[in-house]
Amino acid sequence: MPKVYRYRIYPTKSQITKLNNTLELCRWVYNETLALRKNAWETEQKRISYYDSKKMIPIWKKNKPELKTVHSHTLQDVTMRVDLAFQAFFRRIKAGEKPGYPRFKGKGWYDSITYLQSGFSLNNNILSILFKLSGNLSISTH
Repeated sequence: MPKVYRYRIYPTKSQITKLNNTLELCRWVYNETLALRKNAWETEQKRISYYDSKKMIPIWKKNKPELKTVHSHTLQDVTMRVDLAFQAFFRRIKAGEKPGYPRFKGKGWYDSITYLQSGFSLNNNILSILFKLSGNLSISTH
């Protein structure tokens, strides 16, 4: 059974800036993934799977180099969130409920990041989060 750890953090102003930049980049990936799937269906009646959308991340990194500052597992989780939104959408259609098509995320509506397997450590109440190209971000926790 997977474990989930949640921490209350107390970042500095510069750390808040880094976290906000990461959230914005994740929001961008979410919206691009949603647009990719929506456009594929509308133009070609083609479904894009989680794995197909995950394969787009390296391509997006070439066109948007700042994505390289976000841990790869974090970006993969973003594409998984889009896939889960579509799974819930199709489940609601099948159940005869009001489906609610997955929505694009506006500024401030993407408010969490996930580190699936690595990219973080916790020692003596200090949570260290790996930010590529700029080292670690160590934040006090309680």
